[in-house]
Amino acid sequence: MIDWIDATRELADGVRAGYTTRLGGASEGAYLSANMATHVGDVDADVRENRRRLHQITGLGDIRWLKQVHGSSVVKIEPHVDPVDDQCSALVADAQWTDSTGIGLAILSADCFPVVIADASGGVVGIAHCGWRGAVCGVLESLVAAMRLRSTSLNAWLGPGICKQCYEVGPDVVERLNARISKNVLDAGPRRKHWLLDLPGYLEILLQELGIERIFRSPSCTYQDEDLYSYRRDKVTGRVATIVWRETP
Repeated sequence: MIDWIDATRELADGVRAGYTTRLGGASEGAYLSANMATHVGDVDADVRENRRRLHQITGLGDIRWLKQVHGSSVVKIEPHVDPVDDQCSALVADAQWTDSTGIGLAILSADCFPVVIADASGGVVGIAHCGWRGAVCGVLESLVAAMRLRSTSLNAWLGPGICKQCYEVGPDVVERLNARISKNVLDAGPRRKHWLLDLPGYLEILLQELGIERIFRSPSCTYQDEDLYSYRRDKVTGRVATIVWRETP
């Protein structure tokens, strides 16, 4: 059975969210065992089986996947009239939102942060894929703007990602960050001209500047927790899935 970590209590009534670990799936080798990504070199049949088990554990008949490109594109998700093959229907975007019920919005990650946003009434939910590139591109700003709600009515939750002490970056990254914000989330790294970046702290400041007041974080670091996938730690590896959805009344 797919291992599922519930995050529902951080969000509004009527909204469900959580994420998978790397446990309980069919994948083998470097992807052991619950890899949810089709683009990392895993056996397609194993990924399909892992996703089938994810449908089973969440009770969702409809989960939407994206082709993530570290950008800022956002799509609104509507119900499909006919069943969809989730292996072939993914849109190119790094964030998605919906006001429909019973549709799981999925983000794949293995160090980047999945950021879930829901309004306090539970009427609208969204999710974004946020590494430093997505943060710089404005994916969070684009998602909040697309949802068209007062920011003060929104809750945000950051799923598991890489923590500050494990995330060393060079000047190429630092130069792209917002200097006003990054000065609060950078420490000197172990190597000359390298820094330790508190990426969740950076994302939290961006959310606060968008007017979101209630922000929660997963305590898990993908690099340190071997039950999670980490691209920086392992290079060839799988991806966990974070999912949010509005429950059907």
